Amino acid sequence: MKTIKRMNIKLKTPLLIVFLLVYACTPLIITNNYVLRIINNIMLYSIMALSVNLIMGFCGMLDFGRSAFVGIGTYFYALVMTRTHVPFLVGFLGAALFSAIIGYILGAFLQRTSFDYFTLITCGFVIIFQTFLINAPSVTGGPIGIMGVPAPEIFGFQFSTPQRFFYFVFALLVIVYIIIRNITRSHSGRALEAIRDDEIAASYSAINIPKYKALCFGIGSFITGLAGAAMVSYTGYASPDNFTLDEGLILCQMAILGGLGSLPGSILGAAILIVVPELSRTAYEYRLLIMGLMMVILMLFCPNGLLGKNGLMDIIVHSINKLRHKSHHEAMEGCDEND
Repeated sequence: MKTIKRMNIKLKTPLLIVFLLVYACTPLIITNNYVLRIINNIMLYSIMALSVNLIMGFCGMLDFGRSAFVGIGTYFYALVMTRTHVPFLVGFLGAALFSAIIGYILGAFLQRTSFDYFTLITCGFVIIFQTFLINAPSVTGGPIGIMGVPAPEIFGFQFSTPQRFFYFVFALLVIVYIIIRNITRSHSGRALEAIRDDEIAASYSAINIPKYKALCFGIGSFITGLAGAAMVSYTGYASPDNFTLDEGLILCQMAILGGLGSLPGSILGAAILIVVPELSRTAYEYRLLIMGLMMVILMLFCPNGLLGKNGLMDIIVHSINKLRHKSHHEAMEGCDEND
């Protein structure tokens, strides 16, 4: 059994490298800026969905407030870069760090509340944050927002076009994926899963539940802050309309659709929920209705998501293996009868 697992790992690694190299050639193959913008948006939302999956899928905290932390990263970066003109990396990492600090403080405070109140408070936090953005024009620009946010620039190279920005956000997605993957496979990741599965049993195992939950919330906020800073550096415009409770629900839907506890599932969920509304652009205002229907259908027929444990993909693979076993068994019976 161990030999088979090692063979699978040896096979998967070269295939993954080949896929990443081919995917890196996307801007050379696709020259349509509209399509590239969609691909860039998928990668940006994949980063956000990964942070949601870390908090919900691995720690079991139902957080509807992720859009607020995207907004914190967005506005911090926009304010710093338009008013102080510091180097890009200072503003970019500063936005993520500020979002992480707010997330850690809020996460530590919320650990004293029950599961239901935790969810309600995250909803309230989004509403309070958006209200602040609209009613503090001297700081945030009010309903108009902040315009003229500069594009990413590293060592004098600007990622100002969709083709160039592709490589920036692609590298960011790979880095975030590796970080979260390493966290979930570490001792801390196993502690988070223990908390998710049974808090009482985890506490008896000497796991500091408030500490791990607050850290998880802070790390997730760091990642969403990165995504927010990257997004505003791409669009050049920060608007309070982008950080609503609806947006927070969409981020949760991406993680749930792909499968909680599955990192590739987060990327798949983001891709589906970005592409489907674009395909039905004439009905874009009904995107929440479309996404809601998709979630209802998924929960009815495959509650664990597409790539989650015992999800749709596992069901398909299990069904195929069952059919193969059945056909093999019938073939063996036929051979015995002939003998």
